[in-house]
Amino acid sequence: MVNPQYIYTIIYLYVCIIFNDFSADGACDKSKCKGPLKYYEDINCVPTYGSEDSCCPIKYNCQNLEGRSGEKCYFKGRVYNMGETLREEDAKACDINCVCGPSVYGRSRFSCAIVDCFHRPEPGCYLKQSLNQCCPGPEICPERDTDIPRCTVDGKTYLDGQRFTPQSDPTLNCVCSGGYEGKNVEPFCKQPEPFSCDVELRQSDDIYNNCTPVFYSSQNPATDCNFFSRCQNPNDKVVKPEGATATTGVSNSGADFTCRFGNLTMNVGDELKSGTDYSSVCVKCVCEVPPLPTCQRLPDNECDVAAHPNFD
Repeated sequence: MVNPQYIYTIIYLYVCIIFNDFSADGACDKSKCKGPLKYYEDINCVPTYGSEDSCCPIKYNCQNLEGRSGEKCYFKGRVYNMGETLREEDAKACDINCVCGPSVYGRSRFSCAIVDCFHRPEPGCYLKQSLNQCCPGPEICPERDTDIPRCTVDGKTYLDGQRFTPQSDPTLNCVCSGGYEGKNVEPFCKQPEPFSCDVELRQSDDIYNNCTPVFYSSQNPATDCNFFSRCQNPNDKVVKPEGATATTGVSNSGADFTCRFGNLTMNVGDELKSGTDYSSVCVKCVCEVPPLPTCQRLPDNECDVAAHPNFD
C-alpha cells in the first residue's frame, strides 16, 4: 500500500511545478511563492526548483550553516573571531560598534550599539541629512532662509537635506546638499544597498537553535523580514495532515522535503501544534518549502492572543 504522505508530497510538488507565479511581463513574481524565501536568501541557502522554468523554489539547501564554530561569528560570507568588529564594508549606516562576542547561550554572536536618532532641532534650525549617516545631523541654523542650499531637479526645488529621485535614474537615492550642480553622483546620489534582513547579524542564536522565523499576519514571508522567531519547547509536537501517519523524532539531515524545527522532523504539509508557549500562541507553522516551516501569526479576527493557558 502506498504511503498517503508520499502521495501528498508528490501532488504538492506537481502543483508547485505547474502553477508557477509569473508577472504579466513574464518575470518571476517571488511575492506569490510559498515559504520564507527572503530569510533563506539572507542566510545564503541554495534553492531547488521543480523544473528549469520554475519560478518558486520547492526547497532550499542550507548545508552552509552546518559545522560552524561556536566561537566565531558569520556574516556576508566572512568569518569573524571573538573580539573582532564588523568590517565597514559589511555594515550599514546604523550598524554601529558591532562586535563578535559570547551570548547567553555560550556561543558567539554580534552585539551592536543601540541607536537613538531622536533629536528635535531648535526653532529656525534643521538637521542635515546624509546618505552615509545613520542619524540626521549636524544641526544647521542659517541666519536667513536664503542661506539654505537648494537643488533644482527635474523642475522642482529641494532644500538642503531633502531627498529626491531623479527621473533620469529612479533607482538612485539622492539628498540635496551644497555644491549640487545637476550631476547625480556621490556624495549627492548613490545606488541603494541590496535589501537584506541581516539575519546572521541579528538572529544568530536562532539559527544555531534551529528556530524558525515568524511573520505577522500582514506580512508576506516570501519577501519580508521576520521580527521574531519560534523556538522549540518541550510541549511542541508535529501535527500530521489527515490520512498521514503520525510520527515525530530527530531530523534526518539527508532526507528530501523535510523541515527541521529544533530536533523535530516535519514532512511537507505537516504543522506544529500551536499554543505550546507564549511565542506560539496564534502562530500557524506549516512545512511548505523545506528545511524550515513557514510560521505566521494569525489575524486577530481568527485567533485571540489573550486566550491561552498559563505557561508559567
